[in-house]
Amino acid sequence: MPELPEVETIVRELDKKIVGLRIKDAWVDPIRPVKTGHGVGWPKIKKEITGKKILSVKRRAKYIILNIEGPKTIFIHQKISGHLLYGKWKKISGRWTSLIAGPLKDDPDNKHIRLILFLNNGYQLGLSDLRRFAKVILVDDDKTQTLKEMRELGPEPLAIDFKTFHELFEFSGRRKKGRIKQVLMDPTFIAGIGNIYGDEILWDAGFHPLSRAEKLGKNDLKKIFDSTRKILRKAILYKGDSMDNYRLPSGEKGRYQNIQKAYQQTGKKCGRKDGGVIRRLKINGRSAHFCPKHQALK
Repeated sequence: MPELPEVETIVRELDKKIVGLRIKDAWVDPIRPVKTGHGVGWPKIKKEITGKKILSVKRRAKYIILNIEGPKTIFIHQKISGHLLYGKWKKISGRWTSLIAGPLKDDPDNKHIRLILFLNNGYQLGLSDLRRFAKVILVDDDKTQTLKEMRELGPEPLAIDFKTFHELFEFSGRRKKGRIKQVLMDPTFIAGIGNIYGDEILWDAGFHPLSRAEKLGKNDLKKIFDSTRKILRKAILYKGDSMDNYRLPSGEKGRYQNIQKAYQQTGKKCGRKDGGVIRRLKINGRSAHFCPKHQALK
């Protein structure tokens, strides 16, 4: 699933391309439409967004937020395999085919077009989604902050200081409990971190994914905080991780998978050259990758 760096990359790229353009029309897969939320289906969504100018593209956690003219806002969650693409497509033999050569046309992960927004500059905003879990929500502007999906989110990891981060673990005098990998991946605790960057952060900070949050001292949490900022910023710089389905709006791959140290590196020598070999374990059905040499179990 695209995590904070991938979603942030998409938002930054689209901000250069689509802000100021109008949505002329929308097409959605008629057989298995993209999921919607809060009881608002595609006929109403199409009616509300057609003709509206895109005013801004922002991110909250793993949500892409399109602020459009008028009283509505579009929220897009790409889920497991969805990613937004900017290009030109034409329906050929019943399938949307890219008119732009390169990865938009040739990469199989960009060929599962489920949604297209037609823009007034002749380009289109498409959603490719192999697994079909992506979701679009249309909400009133004055309800964006009280939307259930937004209200339950924890803070943005790159928008808080260490004092706030530390307070998350010491909330109202009650020590946060749980395995640290699961704690970091809990979007109600802190937003935007998933499997990839949970592994990468803990590898960099030097803590075993099964370490108990309640056993970590202030200095331990400072290491995790510093690694969180370092890893997420580096992943944004490298435009995300394309080991799986994620692609940039251009259809190109991100580059973070070329430098990752833990996630899906099972059997490889640890990048710290400490004699460790990356191992994989399961935590409640989810994978975790770690170096048994330098990642301490607390």
